[in-house]
Amino acid sequence: MTRLVPALMFVAVTGVLSVVTALAQERPQTPAVVTEGRLTDPAPDLPRGRYLPPNWLQDDQFLKWPYPAGDTAYNDLDGFRIKSMINEITAISRKSRDDGNQYWGRIAGTPYEHMTNEWVAAQFKRIGLEQVRIQEMDMPEQWFPTSWEVSATGAGKTSKLVTAFPLFNSVATKGAVTFDPIWLGMGTAADFADRNVSGKAVVVYGFPNPGGRGNTALTLGAVRRADEAGAAAVLVIVGFPGNVTNEPQAGGTAAPARVPVFMIGDEDGKVIRGMIERKESPSLAMRLAVDMRNGLKTGNVWGVLPGATDENVALMAHVDSFFEGAMDNASGMATLVALAEHYAKIPRAQRRRTMTFFTTAAHHSPSGEQAGIAWVHNNMQAMFAKTALLVNLEHTAQVATYLIGETLITSNHVSARRWYVGGTDRLRDIVLKTFREYGIALYSRPEGRPGGELGEVFTDAPSFHIIDHTVYHTDMDTASAVPAYGLEQSARAFAKIIDQANTVDLRDLRGGPVTTTR
Repeated sequence: MTRLVPALMFVAVTGVLSVVTALAQERPQTPAVVTEGRLTDPAPDLPRGRYLPPNWLQDDQFLKWPYPAGDTAYNDLDGFRIKSMINEITAISRKSRDDGNQYWGRIAGTPYEHMTNEWVAAQFKRIGLEQVRIQEMDMPEQWFPTSWEVSATGAGKTSKLVTAFPLFNSVATKGAVTFDPIWLGMGTAADFADRNVSGKAVVVYGFPNPGGRGNTALTLGAVRRADEAGAAAVLVIVGFPGNVTNEPQAGGTAAPARVPVFMIGDEDGKVIRGMIERKESPSLAMRLAVDMRNGLKTGNVWGVLPGATDENVALMAHVDSFFEGAMDNASGMATLVALAEHYAKIPRAQRRRTMTFFTTAAHHSPSGEQAGIAWVHNNMQAMFAKTALLVNLEHTAQVATYLIGETLITSNHVSARRWYVGGTDRLRDIVLKTFREYGIALYSRPEGRPGGELGEVFTDAPSFHIIDHTVYHTDMDTASAVPAYGLEQSARAFAKIIDQANTVDLRDLRGGPVTTTR
């Protein structure tokens, strides 16, 4: 059966937490076939309808950009060293899973987020940053799924849908429930026309948007439409090849208040579709238990590297994740630590500006106005008033991945990134010139308003970021998909931008009001 998926390109420590060190083992990578030192395709022919798992290359098989003259000053920003820290961070996420949590990762308010904060604080202290602290914060009421299961039965055979994952803010079922499924294609208004979905489990197919966090079923309003038409539940099939577990965190209006909604992988979706096509009178059994938790704590982590003046350069990275979160956002945290270590080796008198390093919490969970990045915006204006540059470290590198036939084909290079620069033209020119020198592939136009954490504070100081926009919020976001050379490339570019900005007076970076790039 031919898949109806468009040809998308997915621009796709010593002495610290002994439990993390013990767990920090990188998952085995699927080796490429090497013949006489040359990479060859282990399956050069891809028959129509045949799924092959992604072939993740080893880190030393990736292309490495030739760095510009003078780059030796950044030799300590080694991609393999940065990646080793990613493995320590993702080990915390895997512990969450291995401890039996279905809702797993570095989830805000859980012990695993707290472990991550402790890891960051320990790194800051090891490096020698001053004023290191974990700033504890109260979280507002949190949606928290505790357990669930979904299965499909047809012609006397029951199949457990192993990738079922509740959509953020989905309501619980009333115990175990069973519904008849109804296939509604992409879930558009045309698909719903003249179809009676009342009391049924609507099954829709979502073409992944580039980036993988969203899909067409969500963006076209299929969940809302099913809810309004009286559906009892919704299952959204995420159209990545294979059987990917996905949490797009599409809360708010995308997750209605009255019906349970599950994301499921493509292979699990084919099970349901096959039962319907074979007229096996299928049924879907599901159960979802949800807590609304109060009294949870989260926290931001802070460290300061004093400079020759009280002017400031600030670097930030968010902590929490769904699943392993290697790219989102262990890559940013590891880069943050690597840059702190780099600048701590430079004598204070040679650091023109004080540097503030901090992490933010509850990026993927409601934080209210007094936690996470919102707290920073609301309470750190005195710091921002003297900030010459704010660097957001988020999704710093991931392998470029392509959809060909029935499989995702990985590559030996890093994908292009979303990007944003705010401040004066002088800063914009520094950033873009450095990105070119270091081979940072960018989208052809910038974000009008930055996404990610920077979206909350971009008006507070001259700022920039790149965000790798490949597949994330899925269980594919592992260290295998984060190339060491890509991490090194972005870390060195960040350092070069910081150093060049430190040769420019504050007023020439800030200008008047901080503005978006042209």
